[in-house]
Amino acid sequence: MGKKQLSSEELRSRLTVGHFGDSAAQDLPPGDPLTVTQMVLEIDRIRPYDGNPRRQRNPQYDEIKASIRAQKRLNNAIEVTRRPDDDLYMVRAGGNTRLQILQELYEETGDEAYRKVHVLFHPWTSDQDVLGAHLIENEMRGTMTLIDRALAVDRLREMFEAQAGESLSRKELQRQLQDIGYTASLKLLRRFEYAAKTLLPSIPQALHGGLGGQAIEKLRDLHRSAHAVGESHGHTQDAVDMVFEEALTATDAPDWDPGAARQELERRLAEELSLDLRTVRMELDTPPTQDPEGTTDPADMPSDADPGAMVQQTPPVHDASPTGTPGASPGRSGAATDPVIGDGAGAGDPPPSSPPAAAPTEPAPTPAAAPTVADLRRRICTLAEQIAARYHYADQIQPVDIGYGYVLDLPGETAEEAEARMNAVENDYRHWTWWLLVSWSQIGLHPDRVLQTCPTHRLASAIHRGDEEEVIARHIAEPPWRGLGWMVSSCLRERDFADFVALVQACRDLQHQADADGLDPWEG
Repeated sequence: MGKKQLSSEELRSRLTVGHFGDSAAQDLPPGDPLTVTQMVLEIDRIRPYDGNPRRQRNPQYDEIKASIRAQKRLNNAIEVTRRPDDDLYMVRAGGNTRLQILQELYEETGDEAYRKVHVLFHPWTSDQDVLGAHLIENEMRGTMTLIDRALAVDRLREMFEAQAGESLSRKELQRQLQDIGYTASLKLLRRFEYAAKTLLPSIPQALHGGLGGQAIEKLRDLHRSAHAVGESHGHTQDAVDMVFEEALTATDAPDWDPGAARQELERRLAEELSLDLRTVRMELDTPPTQDPEGTTDPADMPSDADPGAMVQQTPPVHDASPTGTPGASPGRSGAATDPVIGDGAGAGDPPPSSPPAAAPTEPAPTPAAAPTVADLRRRICTLAEQIAARYHYADQIQPVDIGYGYVLDLPGETAEEAEARMNAVENDYRHWTWWLLVSWSQIGLHPDRVLQTCPTHRLASAIHRGDEEEVIARHIAEPPWRGLGWMVSSCLRERDFADFVALVQACRDLQHQADADGLDPWEG
């Protein structure tokens, strides 16, 4: 008698019996697939990733929920994995928000459409791979704060170090992150480390509120400057660190105000160092010359900090003097034989062995008298006015008979008005021009003297009150000072470059002449 043929349902049932019908093995759990596999799972068999790097609620949560409710399904499968010996599956790369929404919708509606979900199963590899996958997914979607990214990278460092049994350099951390698919520059890793290790204990609300990379870099620069100021007055870095942390903590808030933090730091530093507030402000504005880590990794340097460009010198532009020695400066004697300036011979060339054969038939011209401080003020003001006029500051610049011959006031329009009126490149030039002219005028060091001469000067009044940062920010943005070398060497227009160099040289000449005459330029 022939064997009865199995129906398709019976055949399918027998094929899905595990362990080939061995009754002794019926209680063993089925094994997970060994390759990436599509599956359908009930949502109660999936749990969110317990190490989700994003701590804040997804800002697009409501929009995603509305979309899933309208379609009653997901557009993309959730990626899942499962740790060894774990009963539940776990979200592997993103998808925590979508899983939570499905759970909410099923609880709210009881609709079976939300109870099961298509997933893409990945065999388990390691916690590092899963955390890295979540970090990459959220990075691509742009939904993470910088501090969440920094903490995730810090956790990955801990995992790598535990596995290696030793601490990792920043370069090695970068390499191991690349191995799991996450790419970060050394500069970004340093920023993450500073945010997570140094800033988080002091300003957690500001960081979790979304404080960005540019603000963190400015804080790091300010921290370095505070170290330099403290060390110059005999205080240790630890003492300065305490003042810095206390100033940040006192101002921490979700809508943190960096200007208020700066003012609090200035006040506390002045008290700690027994200095007046103006001196502390001036010294904090002087960039430190050394990185706090002692050395700078060339790969960690910003792209605009080209070491070759930093040491290359451009000959200064001078007006030709009557004697034909363009390097002559007021207050110097014998400028033509100045060993720094030189007399036109090549470096290291021997002096002529004998005088010219024929003596000159006319007497040598008499050297012109050195320009006075008043002469130099007029020259400086003329140069400053030429530059200012090209960038719409003609109405804000004013000649004076003190200091360096000119003062520049706040722009006549707000920052928003200027941004709406001109393109980004032109606006950048405008920022640089205003800040450089203000810096070289030294108004920030002598606001009281400026107000005596120009009582309605708005910038000097703000500096005198101590709220200049807030006032300036309403009228003009601060340029990226770390890019100053790049801007001067690569972007500054030739005419502006020549005028700026001549302006700086004239300012130096004025100071030299004032020193030679025993004068203080700001005393008239």
